[in-house]
Amino acid sequence: MDITIYPLTDGYTEGAVIRLDDISERLQMEEIMIQSEKMMSLGGLAAGMAHEINNPLAGMMQNAQVALNRLSRDLPGNESVARDVGIPFPDIKAYVEKRNVVHALEHIHTAGHNAAQIVRNMLSFADNGDCQKHPESLTTILERAVELAKNDWTLQHSYDFKNINIIKKIDTKPASVLCEKSKIQQVLFNIIKNTAEAMASAHRNEPSVLTLTLAHTGDMARIEIEDNGPGMDNETRKRVFDPFFTTKKVDKGTGLGLSVSYFIVVEDHHGKMDVRSVLGQGTKFIIQLPLNNPTDLYQPYPAIRRAEEPV
Repeated sequence: MDITIYPLTDGYTEGAVIRLDDISERLQMEEIMIQSEKMMSLGGLAAGMAHEINNPLAGMMQNAQVALNRLSRDLPGNESVARDVGIPFPDIKAYVEKRNVVHALEHIHTAGHNAAQIVRNMLSFADNGDCQKHPESLTTILERAVELAKNDWTLQHSYDFKNINIIKKIDTKPASVLCEKSKIQQVLFNIIKNTAEAMASAHRNEPSVLTLTLAHTGDMARIEIEDNGPGMDNETRKRVFDPFFTTKKVDKGTGLGLSVSYFIVVEDHHGKMDVRSVLGQGTKFIIQLPLNNPTDLYQPYPAIRRAEEPV
């Protein structure tokens, strides 16, 4: 509230006027403007970092593929060199398979491919006009993000993601949005990973619960990702989307995950992204994206199908 007090005198009596103005909406708009200004410079920063990462990443993937070919494929060159050193090539292949070298090299190549996809996303931030967007099901994207989180090694072994109870609240009519699927999936995965880390750091006796809600609000699809973790104080909440702001240790995070997510949703997809949190009472991330064809909706607030899924 904005409180204004000024004296009032009419010659016979003296008093004061007290005026109360609700400025919640104005403060919210100022916060959005400040955040937008911070995000404007992030595109160039992301593109510069992506270019620096791209070259060594390409070399790493290429050499992993070369090593895989020379150790596992029946090529004339491989057999010739094996004879020259006095080792039959089938014996080399048997050793490689027994020591899981092929699996390790395939894992390097897959991890490099995933990293290359992130690099491509970062490069596209600097030139949003050329982004190829297609109608996609948010239900499918959300399910895929959860599956990625379940299979993520760090989440499984460091943050006990398998012990988190997931509650899904999904609209009966699927939401279709015009988007780049990989980017929105990256946003959802990043937020889910952050919530898992936050709940693991709380050290409480009660079970960890992650609630995923997908609904329609007017012409927007609305995704809510809510946890019962430690929450944030007001100062942290205001800075949570700032580039390089992090509450983690230096070796645990760069502070770019949520700022990049904000950029993807707001600048790249013309949506909205907000966070609501109270210290000690959990956190809720809210993502809104324009529906691909809002006229297809039969009702603005469809019935919600509830399903509990323990991971």
